[in-house]
Amino acid sequence: MANRVLAAIRKFFNWCIGRGILETSPCAGVTAPAREQARHRVLDDDELAEVLQAAREIGFPFGSIVEMLALTGQRRDEVGRMAWAHVDLDKGLWIVPGEHAKNGKPHTVHLSPPALALLNQTPRTGDLVFSGDGTTLFQGYSKAKARLDRLSGVGDWTLHDLRRTVVSGIARLGVAPHVADKILNHQSGTISGVAAVYQRHEFMAERREAMRLWGVHVTSLAAQAMAA
Repeated sequence: MANRVLAAIRKFFNWCIGRGILETSPCAGVTAPAREQARHRVLDDDELAEVLQAAREIGFPFGSIVEMLALTGQRRDEVGRMAWAHVDLDKGLWIVPGEHAKNGKPHTVHLSPPALALLNQTPRTGDLVFSGDGTTLFQGYSKAKARLDRLSGVGDWTLHDLRRTVVSGIARLGVAPHVADKILNHQSGTISGVAAVYQRHEFMAERREAMRLWGVHVTSLAAQAMAA
């Protein structure tokens, strides 16, 4: 968190320099206060099933956000900002606007049948999909996540770990790494360097099939958990 705060402050002061408000940044020469630790946590199938069952018990909006994260592998803030205007239920597509994406590029997400079922069951309270009043972004993540952990019995994980869980899961199902990179909207991935300059194919058909396969897998996990 300290590193994120420093990055935000540095960006602000650089903005001031660009507009002639300041000549130098007070952040110049300031190093990150904490060493970054890469996470490697991936939920196994049993853990994911327990988390999904608990998410459904919690329900809309937080539980629905967790389900959508587990089904699509997208970022928490992207799912939290999902708007009905960006979703085409008939075509099974969700277009993440560039201003909502981490890399600033619009991103097409293929919605599997269980993801579409979730959206069709979601109450339309306004422009935003996962919002109590349709206009305010969901805010109570910490408290809701603590409740999710208690109900699921799964600990030592973050919502972002669902993203890693999805990409690891589709790899087990035979999805190629370059297709997974496109699903996650990674700016750089398995195709890089000169090849990335000329490789502009988006692998849409492969991405749709990958999400379909993952949706089938997640549905089977949820069914097994309910039957247990």
